[in-house]
Amino acid sequence: IRQYEAENKTGNPVLDTILTAKSMECQQSGITMTSVADGRMLGFLTTWELCTIAGVALDSAIASVRTEPDPEKRLIKVAVYTQNGFAMLRFEHYTETPPVFGADGLPAAGAPGSADLKSVQTTAQQHGGSMTLHYEAGWYSMRVLLSLPQGK
Repeated sequence: IRQYEAENKTGNPVLDTILTAKSMECQQSGITMTSVADGRMLGFLTTWELCTIAGVALDSAIASVRTEPDPEKRLIKVAVYTQNGFAMLRFEHYTETPPVFGADGLPAAGAPGSADLKSVQTTAQQHGGSMTLHYEAGWYSMRVLLSLPQGK
C-alpha cells in the first residue's frame, strides 16, 4: 500500500518518476510530502533539465527537513502549474533555521547545496525564466518560473 500511495501521475513521466522516488524516500524518513502537480506542459524540458530542477529542489528540502526534531513539522509541499504563459514549479518546506542569502539571492557561498541551486537558476534562465528563494515564518520556498514555448 505504501508504494501505491507514493505513485504520482502528473502527465509527465520524468516528473512522475522523480516525485514517486522522492515520496518513497520521504516516507522512509518520516517526512510528509504533498504534491499537486500538472506536469503536462513540461515536455519542452530535457530529462536532464527537469531532473536538475525537481531533483535539486527536493534533495535540498529533504536534507533540511530530515534535521527537524519534531516529526509533525517534517513537511514538504510541491506544486506545478501554469500561470499567464509560464510554468511555475514551487517547492516549500518547513525549517526553523533561516537561510543566509548572498547578494545573488542564493544561499551564502559554502552553504550546502549552493552550487546545485546555481544550476537550477541557470536552467531557469535558459528558458526565459527565473528561480527565487524566500524564507518567511518557518517556510522556505523555491519558485522556478519558466516561459512556456509558444502554443503550449
